[in-house]
Amino acid sequence: MRRIARSPADLKIRAVRGWPARHGAEAPHLALTAAERAELARLAEVIEYRSRGSQIFLQGAPAGFIHLLAEGVVRSYHMLPNGERQILAFHWPGDLFGLAENDRFVNSAETVLPSVVYRFAVPRLSAFLRANPALQEGFLVKAMHDLRNTQRQLIVMGRFDIARRLAAFLLDCSGHETYYNPGKHLLTLPMNRYDIADYLGTSVESISRSFGRLEKDGLLRRQGAEVELKPAKLKALVYRT
Repeated sequence: MRRIARSPADLKIRAVRGWPARHGAEAPHLALTAAERAELARLAEVIEYRSRGSQIFLQGAPAGFIHLLAEGVVRSYHMLPNGERQILAFHWPGDLFGLAENDRFVNSAETVLPSVVYRFAVPRLSAFLRANPALQEGFLVKAMHDLRNTQRQLIVMGRFDIARRLAAFLLDCSGHETYYNPGKHLLTLPMNRYDIADYLGTSVESISRSFGRLEKDGLLRRQGAEVELKPAKLKALVYRT
């Protein structure tokens, strides 16, 4: 990792007050003024992680920072007492991450791809938000946005079979324009199948079988590192009654 400089104009926080108009839609960003962007940028260190699998912080470590992803993809995961890994979230540009309890990180975070992160010292960010109530409300909107996503993921994990979980996950990924070509319906998955399995609560073998099932049923077509999606058919599977 290394510290770099970055334009305040690039600082964005992805959040929405309600569900997107359509499944897989990219969430809009909070409306930040130029002055707010400049002040947030002044408060932050900008850290570049140049390789996949770079550790950002570890579960149980002192939680002195809040993180905002600017580029790349990050996974947050929790290590269970038996040594198994549960991925709790994939973070995309504009996402805040770094949940803490009793001043310790609840989970670990690693890069899925080379990434750039704004790192805010908690005391400095807290003081700034107290002095700027409008922006404090924006951070609350972001927290509610993330809570809704967590609740939705609990429904997916608890009620869907593996193929439907995978279909919902692929639709979610298609909402991030950096990795999805909507004209050709081509999705480039930044994470591997082990990551997907640990996120969807299953084995990598089950993920491989589910990809095969969805392809056989005409819901997608694999093309090397890319996946051609059939969005209407995937949505019909996810939302079937």
